Amino acid sequence: MLQILILKLDGITAVDYLTWCRDPDPPALEYGLRSINVDADPLGETITAILDWNQPAPPPAAAAAAAGLPLPTGAQIHALTPVESPRTSATQEKAPPGGPPHASCRAA
Repeated sequence: MLQILILKLDGITAVDYLTWCRDPDPPALEYGLRSINVDADPLGETITAILDWNQPAPPPAAAAAAAGLPLPTGAQIHALTPVESPRTSATQEKAPPGGPPHASCRAA
């Protein structure tokens, strides 16, 4: 089942979020979550994540956290209706190596 999440960030660019906030080894990967695809304009404030679940998709905020995409303070999340997935492979895009967490990465 594909779940499309749109994260609208506040006070942090997509590239900073993906570098400093995103978990490169999310807890749900291979435990219900088959793959994660992320698309964003690096200098923009919107990230689109496509999550491929092998079970019913959790609520958006829980899905984002399980996929290693914590919601920073002020961020909004929108989900499109989950759809059945034709995909079966387990792949994930890796985040760039990170450093200390960015102050905006703290969950609300």
